[in-house]
Parts: sequence; structure tokens; C-alpha cells
Amino acid sequence: MFESIKRDLSFIQGLLEGDVNHQHHVEYRGLSRLVDVVDLLVESVEQLERRLSELEEYVETIDEDLNELELLCYDDDEEDDEWDHEIEVTCPECGEDVTIDEDDLDDENVELLCPKCHTVLDLEEIDEEDVETVISED
Repeated sequence: MFESIKRDLSFIQGLLEGDVNHQHHVEYRGLSRLVDVVDLLVESVEQLERRLSELEEYVETIDEDLNELELLCYDDDEEDDEWDHEIEVTCPECGEDVTIDEDDLDDENVELLCPKCHTVLDLEEIDEEDVETVISED
């Protein structure tokens, strides 16, 4: 595409340079300048096309790498998500069974309330006798 445009511009420039009789006319100088501007635009667009092509290749490479990374990360998570680890705790006040996530046992900011008597259960004081691990599917 750019080669044919450059060839046409060269042809027009040759015509202008060969017309010695009209080189002092305003139209000649305007047309000559216009051909120079079009030549600069063609070169700029050609450079942008090359850069765009390089960027497209780079984005495709990043996309492939990201896809591989997602497969590595999410495949492991999907296996872990198949089974949630929940703990069943018995309320010492009313005897209600309360189910909590196993990860919440390590979090100091979590307050566990009994849904029946609204007693705050202290997760640090939970005995092994009060805990029963329940595995449930999503």
C-alpha cells in the first residue's frame, strides 16, 4: 500500500520538477508543498503501522503468558474450592451447633455469635471436644 503511494508521489514530484515554465507560480509552490506534506504523512503512517504491528505481537505474547498463569493459579484454587472446610462449634450456653469457616479461627477480629442465644463465642477458648469438622460441597 505504502509503496504505491510513494510511487505516485514520486511521479507527481517528477512532473512538478519537469515543469520549469510554471515554477514561479503560486499554484506550483502550493502543490509542491502539498506533495511534501503528503510524503511526510505517508512516512508517519507507515511508522505507526510498524509500531502497531509490534505492539499487537507483544500483547498476544502477554495474553498467552497471562493465560498460562491463570491456568496455574485457578486450577489449584478450583480444587480447593470443591471442598470448603467448615468447623461446627457447640454453644456452651444453649447447646446450639454453630458452623464457621476454618479460616475464621485464625482471625482475631472475628466475633462469633450464637444464632439462638446471641452469646459471643470466644474462638480462642474453643475446646477440641466442642469442635467437629464438617466438609460440605458447594
